[in-house]
Amino acid sequence: MQSKRPSLGLVLAAGKGSRMQSPLPKPLVLFRGQPMLLLILDALQKAGVNECAVVVGFEGEKVIKAMGKRVKAVWQREQNGTAHAVEQARELGFAGKDVLVFVGDAPLIRPQSIQFLSEVHTQTQADCTFLTANFEETFPYARVIRQANGRVSKVLEERDASETEKKSREYLSTHFIFKGEMLEKFLPQVQPHPVTGERYLTDLIGLILDAGGRVETAVIEDYRELVGLNTQEELRVAENYEPGRDG
Repeated sequence: MQSKRPSLGLVLAAGKGSRMQSPLPKPLVLFRGQPMLLLILDALQKAGVNECAVVVGFEGEKVIKAMGKRVKAVWQREQNGTAHAVEQARELGFAGKDVLVFVGDAPLIRPQSIQFLSEVHTQTQADCTFLTANFEETFPYARVIRQANGRVSKVLEERDASETEKKSREYLSTHFIFKGEMLEKFLPQVQPHPVTGERYLTDLIGLILDAGGRVETAVIEDYRELVGLNTQEELRVAENYEPGRDG
């Protein structure tokens, strides 16, 4: 087995989250009595991630105060997409590290799943590995498309997928691990979407594949770990979830 490289965990938490209808910034909305963001940071740290940072934007001062001194904060002053958000953290140094990129609204992620992601990434010597699952519900997430041999051929945001591709229930929900060198090389190449004008991290997968790089998946059994919580109703429903324990 290849030795593990130092790791950097980035949590994307710059969005407003208006659908949550909360006076708090979305990352600080309580889930099981704690801010969602802190639960995700706990999972990353329990999984053995060496260094963590949070990309903040909307009401970032409040988010930084809630984090205390436990992690670094990186500002995304303009909301220009997930690739742009990660780009703001280049000052932390990506080269030589495995960089995990998670979203700040999926508090059910378990340390065991993060460790599994890291193990697959290390064992396969992939350039990019991401957590995925077969989802029992429909979500507006990026679709994972595979070749006949099971290898990932592409990942498409829902708005860009064909009707056939939208039938895939294997989703990518922004739980990545990249070789830092891949981020350094390909982030500047991600172009703004022609409709939204935003730059999406999912486009890195195509760039890596086109360059002959290796993309792997870590498939977990319980898709609910990967679901982002966007509304008060979703929070209430998720309160009863116990990923890894119930069906």
